[in-house]
Amino acid sequence: MKQKFRRVIRQLASLKLAVLIILAIGIVTAWGTIVEAQYDALAAKKIVYSSIWMIAPMVMLVISLTAVMVDRWPWKPRHIGFIFAHIGIIILLIGSLITQKFGVDGSVSIGIGEKQKAITVGETDLAVYSSLDGSSYRKLFDEEVDFFLRPAGKKPLVISIPGGEIKVIESVPYAIREQKFVDVADDSNAGAALRFQLQNPNVNMTEWMLQSSKNAAETKDLGPAQVLIVGEFPRDFGGRNAIVLRPADNERVEYNIHSARTGSIKKGFVSAGEVIETGWMGLQFRLLKYMPKAKEEITYRALERPTPVTTAAIKIEFLEPGTGKLKVQWMGLNSLLKLFADEQVYVISYANRRLPMGFDMTLKEFKVGRYQGTLRAASYESLVDVPGLGQQLISMNEPLKHAGYTFYQASFDSDPATGKPTASVLSVNHDPGRGLKYLGSLLIVLGAIHLFYMKRRAWMMKGTAV
Repeated sequence: MKQKFRRVIRQLASLKLAVLIILAIGIVTAWGTIVEAQYDALAAKKIVYSSIWMIAPMVMLVISLTAVMVDRWPWKPRHIGFIFAHIGIIILLIGSLITQKFGVDGSVSIGIGEKQKAITVGETDLAVYSSLDGSSYRKLFDEEVDFFLRPAGKKPLVISIPGGEIKVIESVPYAIREQKFVDVADDSNAGAALRFQLQNPNVNMTEWMLQSSKNAAETKDLGPAQVLIVGEFPRDFGGRNAIVLRPADNERVEYNIHSARTGSIKKGFVSAGEVIETGWMGLQFRLLKYMPKAKEEITYRALERPTPVTTAAIKIEFLEPGTGKLKVQWMGLNSLLKLFADEQVYVISYANRRLPMGFDMTLKEFKVGRYQGTLRAASYESLVDVPGLGQQLISMNEPLKHAGYTFYQASFDSDPATGKPTASVLSVNHDPGRGLKYLGSLLIVLGAIHLFYMKRRAWMMKGTAV
């Protein structure tokens, strides 16, 4: 029995097996690098680094290293460096495994002057709520979903509701959101939709606006000004510049341009294609398209590769309770979808998971340094307020460490109309295996030093003997 155990240990400790393991790790790592280059880091993590193809050779490496140490038993003083290096590698791998399983790698987005207390991570959750009155909601379903590794097209996710069902029938990992407005002249309660352009020598923006119903008021906030679609003209504009639009008939829109200083300065009617001088900041308002009764349709077009504007999306099939009507609609990641039935409304949430930090973080100030003569950001930093720490500065080279988390300055969001920063985006990391990884690295270094020392000593003794 002892000899059989010895044979197994020697086979596991053989150089041939070690070379095969190292070769396998190299191949899988190269595969992961290719996947990350073609897709993104999340795809590489899910497809390669968290898969059995990576875990299996790592486990075999630990077994092989352990077998090598057992094979050298009983150990002698000259084995110290060898033992330290092997134990260090094993501890380093264990620390990496702990980080992978229990660590946090996410982000925090904080608006200027706002608070944030949760971290957004890569895992995704799907939840369904129901309500009778639209004010109080009851949770019907809440589970983690991974449509990247388990696409809904192969096995639809079915959520039973009283008298009906909600089904996820299709999912795409990379999709572009496409929005269009369609005419619904037969819907007496539908609101108006219009597309407009605001332009001056420094600003050129085009936007769509849609009333949720014919008497609803919708506002597009543009910083120093606002554009409104209303059923009736309001009396108060909040002391701001405003372009107020009211559907008049099938061809024309009635407008009222209001100045924050002098009140109403211009009234009249405008049709598609016509231009209005607003009277402030040299802005011209052009009505590009007008639909007196319209609704919004959202679809997602799948792409093979991710881009800065792609997102994950799912297609929902809704069997309406009572009527048996079937409705199909797309929704994107980090969005809400409302489904209306005769007696209830159902709300579906498909979003990245949010983990509580255990404290609030307030963004007091955000600064952007630009390259001279351009609008490109050269540097940016966030001044945050953290309970117990006070105000702390997070810059591109100075992270903040607090409560086990490390916050790095990653990027920022800006207003598309003015280009001014509106929010800071921080990368957040919690690494519970860091201590073991540091210890493992230290043991590897000490082992290497001892091995070099023993080789030098042997060389010197050999030289003395000669």
